[in-house]
Amino acid sequence: MYFPSYRIKRNGVPILSKIEIDNIAEAYLQDFCPKAMKTPMELDIDSFIQNYLGLKQDFQYLSHNGIYLGMTVFNDTNKLPVYDPITQQAEYISTKAGTIIIDNSLLALGQEHRYRYTMGHEGGHNIFHKHYFTCLSSQSIVFGRELGAMVQCRALPIASKTKPVSQWDDGDRMEWQANYMSSALLMPKTMVYHLIKSLLPNKDDEIRYKDYIYKIVRTFNVSKQAAEYRLKQLGIISNNNFTK
Repeated sequence: MYFPSYRIKRNGVPILSKIEIDNIAEAYLQDFCPKAMKTPMELDIDSFIQNYLGLKQDFQYLSHNGIYLGMTVFNDTNKLPVYDPITQQAEYISTKAGTIIIDNSLLALGQEHRYRYTMGHEGGHNIFHKHYFTCLSSQSIVFGRELGAMVQCRALPIASKTKPVSQWDDGDRMEWQANYMSSALLMPKTMVYHLIKSLLPNKDDEIRYKDYIYKIVRTFNVSKQAAEYRLKQLGIISNNNFTK
């Protein structure tokens, strides 16, 4: 199994650039499924998370209103907060370290892309942030709430506006790292470039960029929003030359 190396701050928060995350994601994919780094294809994200990384999966209602889509548990706990729609009350359940919990809403029809992205995001937390969270005491305050050694991830748009990078705290930085890792796993940089090179260049920019997005959506089984965001991450398209 591949084990990445990277710099960390004194408190255990990783220091990672886009290039480093792309390289780490592709090294994981090369070890997990070499074919995925030869031919652009859909990643079996469930197998990668559960069979390769060895994480357990569970489904719960993580809130009463769908504000949380996923959660990664780093230490055994008997105080994992979930919502019971029958009693319409929050309650605590027990779960083990190394568990990814997905909100039940992502099992609904039409949620496959969001489910895949959330799985990749939680996998990113496990890859990069396990050391940080397992070093916290069970009463640590995580992202402003007492959660013990776990992280809850909000249902925000993939490309949602955030505060300036200069104002990021450790929580913001780790959420960005997990988001970028999900994109890099589902749409590996090398394979994205390989894919778009196969498209005919003799079209105007807007048509060509829409072709790029359509091809990525179909090939990697991701949403249009995720595909567009990935192309912008890689500098292939920009807000200035793409019209929705």
